[in-house]
Amino acid sequence: MNKILITGSDGFIGRHYSDFLIQQGYTVITADKKSGVDLSDWNTVRDLPDVDYVVHLAAFNGTKNFYSVPYDVIRDNILPTQFLLDRYSGKVELFVHAGTCESYAGGVNLGITPIPTPEDIALIIDDVRNPRWSYGGSKIVNELQVIAAYHQYRQNFQIIRFHNIYGPGQVEHFIPEVAQRFLSGDLTVYGGNESRSFCYIDDAIDAITQLMFDPGTYNQIFNVGCQEEHQILKVAEMIKNIIGVVGDLENVPGRPGSVNRRCPDISKLKKFIDWDPTTLIEDGLKLTLENL
Repeated sequence: MNKILITGSDGFIGRHYSDFLIQQGYTVITADKKSGVDLSDWNTVRDLPDVDYVVHLAAFNGTKNFYSVPYDVIRDNILPTQFLLDRYSGKVELFVHAGTCESYAGGVNLGITPIPTPEDIALIIDDVRNPRWSYGGSKIVNELQVIAAYHQYRQNFQIIRFHNIYGPGQVEHFIPEVAQRFLSGDLTVYGGNESRSFCYIDDAIDAITQLMFDPGTYNQIFNVGCQEEHQILKVAEMIKNIIGVVGDLENVPGRPGSVNRRCPDISKLKKFIDWDPTTLIEDGLKLTLENL
């Protein structure tokens, strides 16, 4: 079986995907800053073992961090990607990089990006002064790094732009944060008039796995997410009902730079693999919140 390096293995997607691959019999090497592996340090990355695949899921995420420690966000997204590419370019079968739907935000804010959004549109930073772009901007740079390694070193890649993946064990994400806020007695909903598409973790893992082990999908960029949009306020109402909180929700504006809509066009993905998300949001929310 192939040996696979998973970065960000203590994060939400990384933890679920590592467990899945281990259950399938693969040899998985995990690397995460939370477990003492600092991928921003070249000496650490240089000493990582030889592997067949790299799945680079590590990133400094969390909306509050974009505003409070934006320089750290940029550094801890760009340096690990650079060092991992230095270490493995030309030496692995495939370098899978986790992109983000935040890369589309600038064009959406300017009203020039279509929704549902395909992969081949321009990636635009609409306001470089907004620290929120510390995340989306650095993730755009990451894509440039990965594609440059392909052109210079012929390192096969996949860039997967995830769209609001959710599920059990998640922290610092809309769903658990809203649930915890409601349980504390605060029924505020930020950006309730905005809409998002949510994709359950098991569906996302199915897509990642099909893509990773199909050479016909190499050197491509894919959206992974659901094409069904949900208004934030309505999702918050579902969460309130599931956790048994009573009261009226207070809808307030979202933070500056937060897009009004976000929804992927997954028609390209479906041309390459046999995939459709199958978990209804009502069921996914119950599974996510049952052990909160």
